[in-house]
Amino acid sequence: MPEIIPLIIPFIVGLALRLRRMNEYIAWIISCLVLPTFILFDEFVLPYKGGGASMWPLPLIIGGFYGVIIGGCGVAIASFYLKRKNRNK
Repeated sequence: MPEIIPLIIPFIVGLALRLRRMNEYIAWIISCLVLPTFILFDEFVLPYKGGGASMWPLPLIIGGFYGVIIGGCGVAIASFYLKRKNRNK
């Protein structure tokens, strides 16, 4: 279960930043950087967990791609909500 938390964070960050009326592109860029930052933090700051070869570039590429998609979904949902809210006023 704790492995899924870093996968949900880009969505929440994108959603929260856009709901705070931040520009769509800036909110998307910031949400895209959350998961790669977490991966690099885990690799270079936290203590070594042992194991075989270091394969951090692979999760960095896949995590970056996932962060782009999920962060964009959070921003898109928040933008859709804000547009509907403004239209109903």
